[in-house]
Amino acid sequence: MLHDRRSFIGALAVTALVPRWAQADASQPLRIVVPFSAGSGTDITARILADTITKGTGRPVIVDNKAGAGGSLGALEVARARPDGNTVLYTTGGFTTNAVLMKKLPFDSIADFTPVTRLSRSSGFALLVSDKSPYKTIGEFIAAAKDKPGFLNFGSSGVGNTTHVIGVLFCKGVGVDLVHVPFKGTPTTDLISGTVDCAFLSPSVAFQQIKAGQLRALGISGTVRSPLLPEVPTFAESRLSVQDIPAWSGVWAPAKLPAPLLESLYETLANAVKAPAFVKFSQESGGEPDSQRPDAFKAYVTAEIERYRKLLPPLGIEMS
Repeated sequence: MLHDRRSFIGALAVTALVPRWAQADASQPLRIVVPFSAGSGTDITARILADTITKGTGRPVIVDNKAGAGGSLGALEVARARPDGNTVLYTTGGFTTNAVLMKKLPFDSIADFTPVTRLSRSSGFALLVSDKSPYKTIGEFIAAAKDKPGFLNFGSSGVGNTTHVIGVLFCKGVGVDLVHVPFKGTPTTDLISGTVDCAFLSPSVAFQQIKAGQLRALGISGTVRSPLLPEVPTFAESRLSVQDIPAWSGVWAPAKLPAPLLESLYETLANAVKAPAFVKFSQESGGEPDSQRPDAFKAYVTAEIERYRKLLPPLGIEMS
């Protein structure tokens, strides 16, 4: 009895140390901040995730688009939020490249966030050309680029975006000079028309256009072939030495999130990505559902930022 009484008193003491707001009310909406515009690939995934969470837990979920500054505006919104388990950031691996490329970020990418989980990962970026392009293989494309340095170009979703970074890494690894053409959104339309010669995009982003025969995939970064494009060889299989930028997405909460709330958020998200609807959507998008635990995700994010601090500065990419 004495032991039970001491345990009960100890539990009360621990509870007293946790702020009242840290004892989350599941009836409160979960706000998922997406740092990209409505209709983007990340936004669509977030809405599938939100629907899955609501159906699984009954908790209302709001997807809040805060686009701008390469994803940093939405991240700032979450960095400033209360660590009460009601606001999270859902974004891509660009979060880790921004940490290095953006010199005046209004937050610390490590200290101002609590990594919750990596939700999905996929096979790199595909080198795409229009079906009107004369290049049928990656070898033909590289030969043309070397024959006329600075003549061919590649489109990206903006300066410093991962679609820009992988393009520069490709140029450096292969030894070609492609002119960068940044867009405010995905350059798919201009790629199809031939306005830009090529682009490095996630297979899921351009899969429908590839399937329809409007675009042609010549190769793909990453260590394995994409399940969406099983016939397309990786750069490594084509004997190209190109450093990769992994394609993945994850969730962060504000810094100093109490451990009980972190675990609760993690469990909610881990269960959501196992739901048949989310698994089906991820696989059809060329991704693989993930549910990396918070400690492992924190270590992964930290290691990626450290890797990029060595890899990216020599590329000369500057973001305001």
